[in-house]
Amino acid sequence: MLVINPPIVIASGVGGFGEYMHFIPPEYVGAYTLKTITYKPKSGNPPPRMRAGEFYILNSIGLENPGIERFLKDVKKGEFNHLFEKVKVIASLGGESKDEYLKISERFSEISEKFEAVEFNFSCPNVEKGGLSIIENKQEWRDTLRLIRETLPNTFLIAKIGMEGIFVEKAVELIKTEGWDGVTLINTIRGLHMDAGRNYVVGGLSGPILKPIALRMIYEVRKHFEDIFIIASGGVYTAEDAKEYLDLGADAVAVGSALFKDPNVVEKIVKGLSDRITRE
Repeated sequence: MLVINPPIVIASGVGGFGEYMHFIPPEYVGAYTLKTITYKPKSGNPPPRMRAGEFYILNSIGLENPGIERFLKDVKKGEFNHLFEKVKVIASLGGESKDEYLKISERFSEISEKFEAVEFNFSCPNVEKGGLSIIENKQEWRDTLRLIRETLPNTFLIAKIGMEGIFVEKAVELIKTEGWDGVTLINTIRGLHMDAGRNYVVGGLSGPILKPIALRMIYEVRKHFEDIFIIASGGVYTAEDAKEYLDLGADAVAVGSALFKDPNVVEKIVKGLSDRITRE
């Protein structure tokens, strides 16, 4: 069973490969999710990659990462030891096909014991292929979930899903059926930012505008499934935001885009959750 205390997770993507631990005292971080690693290296999308509005951030990073082979080498060389020593670390893995998800799972098995859990990204809206494509084929996705579970039998498996291309409650039912332990709800959703000159950027929408949608997803999933681990994600900028998710049944809450505005936001949120934290 995964225990995250305090119940705050640094979200994948925003947190990079641990950079924010230079600004956040470890006692305020329940777990740190690394940037998504894919089977092959990705250079990401061309600029512009990010735009912001009054109530949202839109990013088009495109899963830029060094690929699983470089990641394996770095972990084995001890490049992440400073992070492992401070906090619980969750890996994030992604792919562009069933074959890639299975290959990356096999490669990751060499280092899986170093991580508290692994989150598989089945929902990135910023790449041409990836999670959004595999979940369109229910049988293929089910087979992928089953084979990943078989490849990583002792790993705490978390599926990160969005709300596009799939009905969330049905997705979670499938995830549970295949023996997975948890879900992260939700990822960014597809959005478009247009400036005064009618220039636009398409990408993943996050920030406060996403919170009412994500709250509904947490509500529905917890109502139907009492025993699945839920990491809530979407528009968490204050302790009150986090409390709303926890009150609806989330086990932990991810902080993402708020870190762009204030690296101290995690400490502020945890201090506001003092009555929800178990002191060991």
